[in-house]
Amino acid sequence: MKFQRWIMIAGVVSVAGTMLLSINLGYACACKRKTTGYFQQIGQPSPVAANNQRPGIYNSLTGGKGDPQAGRLAILNRKKGNCLACHKIGVLNDAPYHGDIGPALDGVARRYNEAQLRQMVVDARVYFPKTPMPSFHVKEGLYRVISKYEGKFILSNQEVEDIVAFLGQLS
Repeated sequence: MKFQRWIMIAGVVSVAGTMLLSINLGYACACKRKTTGYFQQIGQPSPVAANNQRPGIYNSLTGGKGDPQAGRLAILNRKKGNCLACHKIGVLNDAPYHGDIGPALDGVARRYNEAQLRQMVVDARVYFPKTPMPSFHVKEGLYRVISKYEGKFILSNQEVEDIVAFLGQLS
């Protein structure tokens, strides 16, 4: 009798934990929230990320530099970057609803070079395979894509460069 009760309690706790994880993040993913604002991956980081030999996209997607002001607007746009849904950015204190799922982006230009920032905006899964961050400039290898967005990028080449230019100022 005690054993059956224990099994039942364990099952309820497991289901409740899974439901809370899905509800907290808005969708199912393989990450756990932490109160510090950073997410913790379940499993091992990619060997490339673990060795701090992170590749990047070294060539501009447009052949030129981005516009930081346009990048600011793309970051704030809820139908484009929507970065504030998950990240806190101190210089954007005038904008409401900063998120705490991802790391704060203050000082991000000290932590990553331009090529690495571009790679993270295009597809952060290269560094963090289990990240809940969307792949903003990838068409293949995605799942649960709404049909009207299948085969389309979230951000254009210019928008990626603009966001990279804005992030490059956050040192």
